[in-house]
Amino acid sequence: MEASTRAVQGPDGETIRVEEFGEPGGKPLLVHPGSPGSRRLFRPDGELAAREFGLRLLSYDRPGYRGRPRRAGRRIADSVADVRCIAQALGIERMGVWGVSSGGPYALACAALLPDLVTGAAVFASFAPYGSPGLDFCAGMPPEFAGEVGLFLTDQAAARRHWREDARRLLATVSTPEGWIARWSDAVSTGDTRSWELAGHLAAGMRDALADGDDGWWDDWAAVLTPWGCDLAATRVPVRLWHGVQDRGVPVAHGRWLAAHVPGIVAHIAEAEDHSDVEGNHKRAAYAWLAGLT
Repeated sequence: MEASTRAVQGPDGETIRVEEFGEPGGKPLLVHPGSPGSRRLFRPDGELAAREFGLRLLSYDRPGYRGRPRRAGRRIADSVADVRCIAQALGIERMGVWGVSSGGPYALACAALLPDLVTGAAVFASFAPYGSPGLDFCAGMPPEFAGEVGLFLTDQAAARRHWREDARRLLATVSTPEGWIARWSDAVSTGDTRSWELAGHLAAGMRDALADGDDGWWDDWAAVLTPWGCDLAATRVPVRLWHGVQDRGVPVAHGRWLAAHVPGIVAHIAEAEDHSDVEGNHKRAAYAWLAGLT
């Protein structure tokens, strides 16, 4: 079983490249990657989803990534136009959606705005909308992460310069499997969550995402911190959320806010998990749930 890539015409006429893994007759599941990210799917995930659950994984490059032109000022909700185009081009009438980290808001937007297309959304370690009543966006973040938020809100020009420097450092450190292994330190495992195979996949994805610059990554960050363009309270399709209490990249306050404000959501708050392992630890449960939806 191999991944394949096809070109789809986007809402503005530009090319969207979509990666597929699984049998053509499998239930479609569109994966929104985290940031920085690309359409590259993790082969073991595609095999697991297809062989055990009958799913067909799909993913695509958001604007600004992997040669796709940037769309400055894009909102989270603008992604639904891309998703519509992908579904129409591939002849898909119903699909599940999946979002990890900064990809979570895009999956949530699809659930809120595409009830005729989306059967359900599985989200892991997702951000909640900045400025939402009752959400302390930076609670639990390391000072350097909270500082990025504050700088964006007070001096975007300085924040943009700082972000570009961070992108250069990030590409230098985690564009190789060894960089990811060092980042995980003594948490390296032989399982799916922090393995050498996953490290190689993440390194390749990092090279994909930042090879042409950091505009896509910056635009993802700006989209998280500005109005999303959708009302999550209007969600009427099933949503399942997994979030780790030990998460420092996207603190658990975000998951708890979503659990309290997305109608009908079923939230799983895992006491011992963090940003790097919550998806891997619960993907089987999420695949099984999505495969059972109609």
